[in-house]
Amino acid sequence: MKKRIYCFGDSNTYGYDARSFWGERLPETERWPDILGALSGWDVINAGMNGREIPHEPRTLTSFDRDWSGCGKVDRMLILLGSNDLLNSYVPQMETIGERMERFVTHALAHPLAEKNAGKFLLIAPPRVDVGRFREEDGCYDAESGKFGSCYEKIASRYGLGFADAGRWELPLAHDGVHLTGEGHKRMARRLWEMLEGEL
Repeated sequence: MKKRIYCFGDSNTYGYDARSFWGERLPETERWPDILGALSGWDVINAGMNGREIPHEPRTLTSFDRDWSGCGKVDRMLILLGSNDLLNSYVPQMETIGERMERFVTHALAHPLAEKNAGKFLLIAPPRVDVGRFREEDGCYDAESGKFGSCYEKIASRYGLGFADAGRWELPLAHDGVHLTGEGHKRMARRLWEMLEGEL
């Protein structure tokens, strides 16, 4: 039976093309969920959305619940979020982002389709951003993004989730220092395939 993988994320899951003016997407051959589907033969659902932060308000949590219920049962959920929470912060603090992610994780685990199976989830620490190249004072965002891995790993361990740290994978970023290039998406997909192939 073909496995179903649900990829819940932001623009780096959606496949935003940083070269575009109107928010166009990279082609399917350059979006990591679609590449993962091609590599694995699984049914990989790309539920990425530009600008998405970690759901933490009643409205966004309800939207998450509705979207997952509409998708139906999945074998694995991959969560790649946090970059927008970081970049939209006046003073970036990983502790605050971690608390938001932990609340979201506990909410997701309570969803009926989670089936009380924490191993269904793979929490992915986002790639490090590189926005300090434009303004020296924005280097604080770059430095704080380097803490995603240790922060998310603790959450994953606490709740029994799978964990991956994309910040260690040296994924190429576009000129904006935030979004993955097509090559970055390809490397991301290959690293995830290496992890998931044996598990599923």
